[in-house]
Amino acid sequence: MKNKTDLSERLRQLRKNAGLSQEQLAEKLDISRQAVSKWEAGSSSPDIHNIVQLGKLYGISTDSILLDKAPSAEDTDRSSEAANGAPQNEETPVHDGHPANGFLWAVLGTVIVLVLYFVTNLF
Repeated sequence: MKNKTDLSERLRQLRKNAGLSQEQLAEKLDISRQAVSKWEAGSSSPDIHNIVQLGKLYGISTDSILLDKAPSAEDTDRSSEAANGAPQNEETPVHDGHPANGFLWAVLGTVIVLVLYFVTNLF
């Protein structure tokens, strides 16, 4: 049960770092204070919806909550902004690995090759 204890301790520490009481956190998540207390005591665990909401509230990834991953410098900055109530800038994710990008590059490469072929054969 070490993992459950680790999670409960992380949840308690994150809440304290954000300067929130159990009641304040419960209000933000629209749950009971007793639920937060049970999480921190290790007698129950938050569901996935609440894990996601905690990540948003604290400005960290769900991995940081669940796996005790050390937050990156960017997560730490967002966490302090979230605790201070400052608005967080949501960036649009970059989709570099999208299959359409490879297709577009292939089409562009083919067009360039065909243009070069026709230009060299015409002169």
